[in-house]
Amino acid sequence: MPLPITAAYNPLASIPSVLAIRDLRRRLRRRLGKRNVSDDDLVEILRLDPLAVLRGLRCAAAPICHDPRDFAGPWTIRTMVQVLGTALSRRLIDTPTVGMAGTTPMRRLWLHSIATACAARELARQSGLMDPEAAYLLGLLHDLPVWLRLIGQHRHGESIAGTAADWLHHWRLPPIFASVHTAEPGVPPNPAPTAATLIQAAELLAELADFHRPDQRIDPLAAVAAADKEALVAAQRLRHEVEGLLCGLALNLDLPDFDEELQRSDEDEESSMFGVRRHGNLDEVVSNVLACARSDSYRGIITALCAASVRYGSYDRAVYVKWHLSGGNLTVRTKADSSARRVAVAKIQPTAAEVQCMRTALEDERPVRLEAIMGQHEGLLATLGVDEALLVPLNREFSTPSFLVLDRSLSLQPIQLIHDTATASTLGLTGSLVTENLLLRRRRQRAQQFALTDSLTRLFNRRMGVQTLDQEIARAQRSGQPLSVLMCDLDHFKRLNDSFGHLQGDQALRATADVLRSTLRRTDVACRFGGEEFLVVLPDTDPADATVLATRLFTAVDERGQAIGLPITISIGLTALRPKDTVETLLQRADLALYASKGFGRNRFSADTEEADGSLPPTGQECANSAPGTTLRPDSQ
Repeated sequence: MPLPITAAYNPLASIPSVLAIRDLRRRLRRRLGKRNVSDDDLVEILRLDPLAVLRGLRCAAAPICHDPRDFAGPWTIRTMVQVLGTALSRRLIDTPTVGMAGTTPMRRLWLHSIATACAARELARQSGLMDPEAAYLLGLLHDLPVWLRLIGQHRHGESIAGTAADWLHHWRLPPIFASVHTAEPGVPPNPAPTAATLIQAAELLAELADFHRPDQRIDPLAAVAAADKEALVAAQRLRHEVEGLLCGLALNLDLPDFDEELQRSDEDEESSMFGVRRHGNLDEVVSNVLACARSDSYRGIITALCAASVRYGSYDRAVYVKWHLSGGNLTVRTKADSSARRVAVAKIQPTAAEVQCMRTALEDERPVRLEAIMGQHEGLLATLGVDEALLVPLNREFSTPSFLVLDRSLSLQPIQLIHDTATASTLGLTGSLVTENLLLRRRRQRAQQFALTDSLTRLFNRRMGVQTLDQEIARAQRSGQPLSVLMCDLDHFKRLNDSFGHLQGDQALRATADVLRSTLRRTDVACRFGGEEFLVVLPDTDPADATVLATRLFTAVDERGQAIGLPITISIGLTALRPKDTVETLLQRADLALYASKGFGRNRFSADTEEADGSLPPTGQECANSAPGTTLRPDSQ
């Protein structure tokens, strides 16, 4: 039975980056100083760090954010930096420093890898067989099996869990990289003629330039004697190129294996490579998450929670997932990793071990560490492309619980529950409280909405209509702006109910409400005043404009009734605000105008308004002779 990777030995845990070796890191820091490091600088640094590139390539190609269908070009170091973004690429380099002696074999292999990469790039440029920068990346990583053996030997004889081939399979590198790796003894290579042949030729050129692997026993004089003049010139040129790359970062070919002065540790040595503070105290964590407590969406809360995890918890990435207990799958809702990469995988089926960890986290209400299994390409960790992660439960009482999944796959700092639990638990508890607060606010808003709206028509109810009218009267009297009111009533509604049934009557009410919603402006307010009556408040609307709207309304309702096969028509009473009007007087005139429409034959509107000179409307006989839809209500005075 395979062991969890974190319980065995991760080969990159002790040396995640060649440039993390303390004396190399010190020189690199002095070279960079305090200047802002650009993407071009990151590319140049990563060109000299095969182990950091390996971690970055694994992260960039992880299923969570990489869809092969959207990526047609060859992998290069610059492409990897573009996919990861500046912040994640910095974390590849900003790993803890490593102080060690006896690294001569690693340094020799390091120079051999760089020389092979430079030679592969030049050969690709001359031959046109492949992209030169893609050839450089292949040459830089072709010695990975040898790196793994040397790292294991440096651990004082401790064995690595699994063979180099096992690790290369577990990391799920793109197939072209597996095809050019130096084969271990007894393991036949997987040939890819173009790439493998080019890398083999590049390696021979690197050896001719005196960049040998530590496990090679080659007579340099014999190699020089067997080479022709052109090869010797190319080898000399290659040596100058490698030396130039190293000098560009304040490194050189004759770096000492152990320098006591440079190995001395101080506070500056342990600080971040780029001066970025990785850890925050609990006060900062809580304040940052609580800052989104007034957010109106779950996404805003979760985004802030994930961002706080990365900023203050020293995590490289935070992913928020929801666990659907019925189907057993996880839904990825959002992630934060200081990059613009989009989530490419929406649903994940966790493994049995991951399901057990999630249950434990929910039952115990505490963070749990997830550990990957060698060679396992299914489940949450495999989708994220990480070997360990911290699982933080959120809202365990919800029917669909959720988790924060935190990892340090780029910086390779170990997750230690004894140190990480406090911050992770604070993130989980604070996020749960803010989410529950949003839920309570939404329930209160829905309760208020139900108290102010009519459940059948989804219009405001009578209470809200009267309250709005009162407010608009006060505003119109202060500003001097016009205000009009329509009182609408469905014609022969009782007859419709008796003939077609109450369900069809409800449909008629909903259809009328839909016409009101689609016809009125955003500033207008419609409410169900009672039974089959509707009140429409028209702010900043004079009687002339209100008559146009009333005509559109009763015409549209008639057409809608014909469309759904019901005899739906409405009668409308129109009035406008006069000096010293109150809610009661305004509604009384609108109601009387409505009854005038009923008396004149229905399916029309009647208006009770003053003329521009302040005179009263025409008499009742004049009203009776008016055309349908434009009748004037008899004077009620």
